[in-house]
Amino acid sequence: EPFNMSDIKKKLAALTPEKRAQLAKQLQQKASRNSLPALARRPEGTGPLPLSFAQQRLWFLDQLQPGTATYNMPSVLQLDGRLDVPSLERAFSELVRRHESLRTVFRDEGGTPVQVIQPPAPFPLPVVDISGHEAPAAEALRLTNEELSRPFNLATGPMLRATLLKLSDTRHVLVLAMHHIVSDGWSMGVLVREMAALYRAFSVGQPSPLPELPLQYPDVALWQRSWLQGEALENQLAWWREHLKGAPQALELPTDFARPPLQ
Repeated sequence: EPFNMSDIKKKLAALTPEKRAQLAKQLQQKASRNSLPALARRPEGTGPLPLSFAQQRLWFLDQLQPGTATYNMPSVLQLDGRLDVPSLERAFSELVRRHESLRTVFRDEGGTPVQVIQPPAPFPLPVVDISGHEAPAAEALRLTNEELSRPFNLATGPMLRATLLKLSDTRHVLVLAMHHIVSDGWSMGVLVREMAALYRAFSVGQPSPLPELPLQYPDVALWQRSWLQGEALENQLAWWREHLKGAPQALELPTDFARPPLQ
């Protein structure tokens, strides 16, 4: 039936004070069960740091099939004009300093993965000069594919790699790769925007124009884990169990090729 506030007010007015107090208590308890904990910066020294559920899935897949580049996140930028390489390298160092996820490694502690945040350090930017190659564009493509196909080691890092290919004094290709455990499509856009802002500032002798981050991704992982447990987690699971009741165990979709023994 259509939502009718007038009818609801009449029904509430007809309740005895005791019934009204009981209803208010029930509504308060339900709101408390469904409310989310506050998302805040974790205290210094908090540890060990758990993975978010999305990170744990990717960590498990890496354990299942180590040494693959399936979850590499690539970004390739062509840079035209004179390039200040030291300023670009400094911009990378600042980017990694300000984002804890870019200096995080993932280690196994008794079968449980944890996040370990490495201290800030200078970020080395390798420069490969292919300007003297007989076909620099083709060589750049070959080197790019080679770099983007190289797997990450989640236990040792780093989770961000960058290589600068020099085709000429005024033409470069910047090859970036991040693992999906610390990045996604949205994050790649953030990285490029922040890199551009940092490079512009550093190349003219200015400090970073970017404000410090009030939250880091490990804070989100802690928040998620503190919420999705106990009754809150069971309520979420129960909802999906009910809605998926009777669903087929497998989707028999037509495929072009035979299913491989491994993903």
